[in-house]
Amino acid sequence: MSTLKVQNIQHTNGTSGMAISSGGVITQPAIPCCFVQLTTSNAQDTSNPYTTTSTDIRFDQIITNQGNCYSESTGRFTVPVAGIYEVINTFLTNNNTSSDHSTFLRKNDVLIHRSFNSTSNEHVQLVTHCLVDCNVGDYFTVQLSSGNIYINSDGSYSSFTVRLVG
Repeated sequence: MSTLKVQNIQHTNGTSGMAISSGGVITQPAIPCCFVQLTTSNAQDTSNPYTTTSTDIRFDQIITNQGNCYSESTGRFTVPVAGIYEVINTFLTNNNTSSDHSTFLRKNDVLIHRSFNSTSNEHVQLVTHCLVDCNVGDYFTVQLSSGNIYINSDGSYSSFTVRLVG
């Protein structure tokens, strides 16, 4: 058995890829990822509920955008490194509606996962969560396909998360 004793692993250009603390905690500061939210200040539909269907949702509150992979102007997360990506989107449906609620998660404009809830007079959370094999340049978007979603000024009810997992 051998032991490799290092604190940092870097590319030859000096970019840090991994660090190990004295307590054994490993950090990877360059993993492509985003966590974005939809607020009533978005550029598409500032009404509450949000009702714009069949259009890529442009999440406007960017909490994390490591690698600048998410574009607020297009609503796309563009894959910079080939691999497996975890993709999650969460919405709260509006409780005053007479239509079904449905969202689409799309990769390169092709439906890969959807969430659905039939007509309800209650707020219901719609969630998609999947792992997707990607090539460089692939992209993810989310669309409201029917119904409407509840949004607020702080974005705490609607989010989109993407991250490289391996």
